[in-house]
Formats: sequence, structure tokens, C-alpha cells
Amino acid sequence: MAGGTASLRGPSGLAPRMRRASHAQNGRRDFCGAAGGVRESTRRTGGREVSRVLEPRPRAAPRSRESSAAAIAGSGHGGGAGGGAAAPGPGRAGAAAPGPGFPMMPSGATSHPSRASPPPAKYGGRHTVTLIPGDGIGPELMLHVKEVFRHACVPVDFEEVRVDAESSEEDVHNAIMAIRRNGVAIKGNIETNHNLPPSHKSRNNLIRTSLDLYANVIHCRSLPGVETRHRDIDILIVRENTEGEYSSLEHESVAGVVESLKIITAGRSRRIAHYAFRLARAAARRSVTAVHKANIMKLGDGLFLQCCKEVAAEYPEITFQSMIVDNTTMQLVSRPQQFDVMVMPNLYGNIVNNVCAGLVGGPGLVPGANYGHDYAVFETATRNTGKSIANRNIANPTAALLAGCMMLDHLRLHGYASTIRQAVLSSLDDPRTHTPDIGGPGHDLGGRPEHHLAPPPRS
Repeated sequence: MAGGTASLRGPSGLAPRMRRASHAQNGRRDFCGAAGGVRESTRRTGGREVSRVLEPRPRAAPRSRESSAAAIAGSGHGGGAGGGAAAPGPGRAGAAAPGPGFPMMPSGATSHPSRASPPPAKYGGRHTVTLIPGDGIGPELMLHVKEVFRHACVPVDFEEVRVDAESSEEDVHNAIMAIRRNGVAIKGNIETNHNLPPSHKSRNNLIRTSLDLYANVIHCRSLPGVETRHRDIDILIVRENTEGEYSSLEHESVAGVVESLKIITAGRSRRIAHYAFRLARAAARRSVTAVHKANIMKLGDGLFLQCCKEVAAEYPEITFQSMIVDNTTMQLVSRPQQFDVMVMPNLYGNIVNNVCAGLVGGPGLVPGANYGHDYAVFETATRNTGKSIANRNIANPTAALLAGCMMLDHLRLHGYASTIRQAVLSSLDDPRTHTPDIGGPGHDLGGRPEHHLAPPPRS
């Protein structure tokens, strides 16, 4: 889809598609824009910006037959509706297919496999969500999310907290407190400069570890209208998010000799393995692949693999297999359709996430989520800042918008999530609205939205 808010209003942009999707889903007009009396109010308190979308009488989107059926199947985090009916992918049981960007969960599970109910609505049925714009293209992507939510009359207020690469740990602490207060956040990626001194810790990692967001989940799936080498990809990737090589434990024992500690624990390995198998069971998946390097790191990765095997014995209906990480990357780029659900330690997850995102079209298309027992943070799957294309109006907003849909499913606002998701996917069907990263006509016009919607020249 086009990389600017102008594309949300054009004749083939997102806003008209949201109207049509809403009509099809609800049988009546349930879309209100600025002309309908909607306005945005922003106030500042204690260094934070709180944005509210105000409308005369906000109405919850009625549950249609489609969203009711999807709620029975559930969503990846909160039992949400899928983006649209899709046939089960290769090797799937005959359950409803997950919507792009988020795994499906049963309504019997109150949320993702290990979490209690999502935070309740307040302030007249509205939810407050922490929004962290981040660095690079993060602020403009979050602006697109806010703009689409405003046009769709989503009952969500954003408490904006600024954290970037230069922010102090006190600023990060304030952001963490805001997430603890609201329970849910959506964020752009925060740059981690490798030229900074060793004492400087990744702000993204601080947020994940402080909130114990132990499960990073992405759903890499072939999207309509996006040309790629491989088709029919449908992989759920579960990454352990709090230990491994990201433990931030390094020291120089003697001059010129640095030791970096990779921490693998049985408790956290079993926890992420249980998460992956419960997710596979809930999404009617047939196999789980554990990715490791136990042939070399016999103790660390050996422990992770052994824990996965022990947990697999508790789920006899799901096939378990293991694969060495280097072979995994080769298999992914040659025959990705063989994978169903994958579970792995932290660093391997980072690599596999990026490889899989590339397989389905690039980092601008795949959303991600980080789940803990008490909190959830949503972002793009590959965690790129995109500084080289920042402020040029060409960044692909698809991943950020689909991450917003995952968040709405988590909050059980399934009707809104389904409407926005269908509009995003419909936009991908039109090549004229594609951004340059997926072969579209977009280019830099000094920050001004280009005329994406002009008909292509005749040959």
C-alpha cells in the first residue's frame, strides 16, 4: 500500500476500502471520518502526550457472522477474528486459517496460551494504549496507525511516551511504567547504536526483559498482491525473548579477549516450548520444529533441545522435529512450505524472523508481538528502524497497521481489527498503491505524497 496518509483517502486508498469492508462485515455503515464529527484531542501531562479520538457517540462494531466464527477459532492473542476466510495452508488441519500477521487462538483460551484476560476497557468503554514512536520511520508509521484508528472510530486512546536512541534510562523507565499502567503498548523500533560504550543497554531489550515479555511471535504468510519467489508460506515463529545471547553479560577478561555469556535456563526453555506447543494446538497446526546448534553448543543449546523434547512428549498429537540453525536457513530459502510452527532461542529467532520476512516480501509487511504473563507489546516483526528512508513518505505501513490489528484482537476489539485488516489486504491487491519495497511506483518528492493513484501509462 502507499506510503503516506494521502493513500488513506484516495479513490483506491485505505479509507474507502475500510468503508466497503465495514459494509460487507456489518451490513450497514459503521465508518466515521472527520466529516462525521470526529476530532483528535491531545494533552500533555508529565512529559507524556495523551491523544484521544473523540466522536459524538462511539459505537462498538457489531459482531458479524464472520467475526463470530473467527472468535470461536480465536486469535493469536485474545481470540480475535482472522483477516478473511482463507483455505488452510499445506499440512494444516481443516480449521479456519489465521489472518495474516497473527496466529489464531481458541476462544476458550482467554488470551495467548499463558496469559490472563487482557486489560479491561475504561473511560466509557475505551482502552488506553502506550505508544512509543521510536526512531527512523517509527514516528511516521505510528502516525499512520493513529490516523487509521481515527478514521475507523476505534475506541482507543494513545498515551505517547518518547523514547529514542538518545533517551536516558530514566526515560525508558517512564515508558515501562506507562506500559505497566496500561497493560498494552505499540511501538516503533528504537535504534541501538553499536558505537556507544558497553554500559549502554539496548532500550528495546530493557523493555522486553523488564516486563518479562518472553514470547516473541510472528506469523510469516504469503500475502495477496505481493510477488515473491515462494508462495503458500504459512509459518508461526516463536522466539524466546529474554535470555540467550541477549543477556547483556560481556567482559574483557584480559586485553584483547572478550567473553560474552549466553544464558540458557531449563525453566525459560520449557516455558517457551510450552508456549509454542499450546499455540500449535490452538491453531490446529501439526508440527513444531525446534531450531538449535546443539552439535556445537552441547550444554547451552543441548539443554534447550532437551527441554523441547520433554515438553513435546506432553503433546502427542503434534509432530516434533529439531533442526540445526544453519540447515534451517538453507531449508527456509529453498522449501519454506515444510515448516509449520518453529521455536528457538533468542538470536536464532532474530535471524529466522528476518529471513522469513524476506521470503514473504520484506520487513514492511510482517507484524510482530511480544507477550508476557501480564503485558503485551506490538511492533513490526523485524524491528528495523529504517533510518535511510525516514521522512520520505515511502515507508511501507502494512506491518505497523497489521500490528495494530493484532493489538485490537488482543483487546477483543475484533470487529475493528477485521475491518482494518481487510482494508489493508485489499490495498495490497492494487499494484498502484504499493510502496517501492514491494515494487510500487513510490519515490521521494520532498516529503509530499505522490500521486500513487494515477492510472498506469498505456504501453
